[in-house]
Formats: sequence, structure tokens, C-alpha cells
Amino acid sequence: MELSELTAVSPIDGRYASKTAELREYFSEYGLIYFRVMVELRWFAYLASYPGIPELPPLSQEESLYLSGILKDFDSSDAQI
Repeated sequence: MELSELTAVSPIDGRYASKTAELREYFSEYGLIYFRVMVELRWFAYLASYPGIPELPPLSQEESLYLSGILKDFDSSDAQI
């Protein structure tokens, strides 16, 4: 079934979609996954910087850039995975 004002799950996705389109990035399933990944990456980086966890050494600059790149390049295909 195609998405239309009549088949939308709620008026927000249907008749108000043009007015709420900018919110999809934050309040959609994609937004949930993106921000979950962001929190996990930042938590990992924080733990790596904490000297009380010797099993997890500090991240190198290359590793930090790699983690930042995950978020920078994050798109819907990543969320799908």
C-alpha cells in the first residue's frame, strides 16, 4: 500500500507531512537509530579516555577520526543494517 494522507498511520505522516517533514530526522525510526549509535560511539570514546579501565587503551587520532566518520557518513542504509 502506498503512503498517502489516507493510508498514513497518523495525521503527522499524512495530511501534516509537509509541515512535519523536518522532524523526521529526529523522531523517526531512523532518528532513533542514529542517536543510539551516536550515544554508543561517544560512550565508547569516553570509556577509552578513562584511565581507570586499563583493558581499553586511549583511542589514537586515527581511531577517533574513524568513529567520527561513522556518524558523519551515517545514512538510511546504515540504519537499515
